[in-house]
Amino acid sequence: MGRIAIVGAGWLGEPLARALLARGEAVVATTTDSCKQARLAGEGIETHLLHADEAGAWPLGQCDALVITLPPSRVADYPQAIARLCAQARQHGVTRLLLIGATSVYRPGQREEDTPAGEGERALRLLRAEQAARGSGIAQVVVLRAAGLYGPGRHPGRFLAGRECHGGAQAVNLVHLDDVVAACMLLLESAARRCAYVVSAPVHPCRADFYEQAARALGLAPPRFVAPQGEYLPLSGKALCDELGFVYRWPDPLAWLGHDAVCQGE
Repeated sequence: MGRIAIVGAGWLGEPLARALLARGEAVVATTTDSCKQARLAGEGIETHLLHADEAGAWPLGQCDALVITLPPSRVADYPQAIARLCAQARQHGVTRLLLIGATSVYRPGQREEDTPAGEGERALRLLRAEQAARGSGIAQVVVLRAAGLYGPGRHPGRFLAGRECHGGAQAVNLVHLDDVVAACMLLLESAARRCAYVVSAPVHPCRADFYEQAARALGLAPPRFVAPQGEYLPLSGKALCDELGFVYRWPDPLAWLGHDAVCQGE
């Protein structure tokens, strides 16, 4: 595949870099943490310091593909940062870009194939960043819109524990880290048919059932759900499966809770 750059070796970018390296790919990554830079370099992952919200020279050299995993909350002007990174990447040979976005660009009740119509500042920032990436001139740009993320270090039992919450009847739209990493690797090696895909587990328990069980799995006080209970509006990522043969390792977040409990007890 050639040299792959990952901007943002964080919760998602670091395991993705390891998975690509294990597959034999040439990987280079960025971080804002000098200690992590040294640790990843010790694992054989060339790593450079980069603060995406600061204008500076491109540190990654010539690359064929770029994955941007930056959380919007970590960058002051997220769309501008994405535009700058994409412009630099194009100048250094990148012809394939994978931007990790979020399903919060959608309004509740929308489907994957709908034009995103999310409201609020976060949705607007994400959509502007997507537009900046597509307007960068890079030959192939794909956005992976991820549902709520969970996995190592992000156990959903902590998300709502002990809180009074609304929306107990709403659908849970989550995706495990393993599946996001696998989806990234698939999109880097496949000929995508569309400019954006959703990655969201196909099984959607209701919020009350899921988050009560998740909190109890950690021995925490469960959330208390009060009216309004909301609507059951699942958002699934089927296009990856139908078009590219993707198979979710964790299709049901409730089943993962049971697996995780067994692992914790070993």
